[in-house]
Formats: sequence, C-alpha cells, structure tokens
Amino acid sequence: MQITKMLKKDYNKWSEFKKSISNKLTSEETKMISLLHAKYMNHSYHIPCGCSPKTWNTWIAHLNDIYENGSL
Repeated sequence: MQITKMLKKDYNKWSEFKKSISNKLTSEETKMISLLHAKYMNHSYHIPCGCSPKTWNTWIAHLNDIYENGSL
C-alpha cells in the first residue's frame, strides 16, 4: 500500500485550514477542499451540496489522513 503525501504548498494550505476554529465553511474553503480531495483521491472536481455535512466531514477526514503522512 502506497502512502500518499501532500505537496508542500497543499500541506501548508491544509495547515492553515486546520487552525480555523469555525464550524462553518467559507466558499473559499469549500473550493479548496473540493480541489484537494479531487487531486488526492483521484476523481473529477466538483463541489458537493452544502445541504448535508456528511460528505464534507468525510472529505475533510480523508484529507486529514493524507496530511498526517506529511509533505513531499
């Protein structure tokens, strides 16, 4: 199993995102999460519906897992 690491610029962006204490996502954050998730989870870019937090929480958890592997 290959361990995925973030590129340094993405790692830095995610570090800043993780510092946020807000429980609401801004439009800039939703775009960033969608772009990073598409990139690292190998799917086409799209922004999920904001009507349910389930997808957003799952995507954030996926990106946190990759973040924990460090950066390139």
